[in-house]
Amino acid sequence: MLPFYLLTFFAALPILAYIMAQKTNNKGMVIGFTTIVLSLCLVIFVSKFAILGSLQKQILNNNIFDQIYIDSKISSEHLKEIEALLNEDELKNWLVGLTTEAINLEKLNSAESLITFSEKFFITNNEKLIFYGLYTNLRDARFPEYKNVVFSVDAKSELPCSIKSGNIDLFIMNGPNIPIAKKEIDDIKDMILTNLDSVIPGFDLASAHLNQETIEFNIKISCIDNSDFFYVKNLIVLNQTSTDNKYKINLNEWLKTPQEL
Repeated sequence: MLPFYLLTFFAALPILAYIMAQKTNNKGMVIGFTTIVLSLCLVIFVSKFAILGSLQKQILNNNIFDQIYIDSKISSEHLKEIEALLNEDELKNWLVGLTTEAINLEKLNSAESLITFSEKFFITNNEKLIFYGLYTNLRDARFPEYKNVVFSVDAKSELPCSIKSGNIDLFIMNGPNIPIAKKEIDDIKDMILTNLDSVIPGFDLASAHLNQETIEFNIKISCIDNSDFFYVKNLIVLNQTSTDNKYKINLNEWLKTPQEL
């Protein structure tokens, strides 16, 4: 912007010199016309109404969509242009919009290249959730068979008492201490978990299936009839031929604990 102001100033110097000359006629007309022309230049190219930046953005947007329509990876030149031309908020909005549109059009190679480029710009916790959401949408589009993966406790499982309340958590064995799914329960029918029960988008049952992980489940319950608390922990190897994973709990698996949930 500053270079444009300087160019405007230097462009005006010959006109100022002409106006200041003693024998110059129609000075008022020259001054008025010059003021109008220079003001229009500043408004059109520098102000918030500038068309040059908008035109560059539109051309860039069209070029990127040309690559999306043929499901090509977005070129490094266009990605550099995005970073150079847009401010921080515009950049993130563009990347979310372009990636979402590429996924909706099932142009998954383009979407993957945009997500790979995008990761470094989503820094805060809220921004990371947005990024993980984009990644999850891409994964579900690429592997739709895992969108409806389920882990459930068999309804025929044996319980030590009638459940008052409790919770069930699923973890990846030897993985981070973050559940891939968790849920509050007050009935055995509640012990059904899906990708929607994940804590972090994308870190869920589908990702465990794709990586052929072994799952550790942890169930804690309190009893209606008395103040007893019980828990059960065990492992389950996810069924790679089906997205329906079921576990039947035997009575002797429940352990009594005096601690509250």
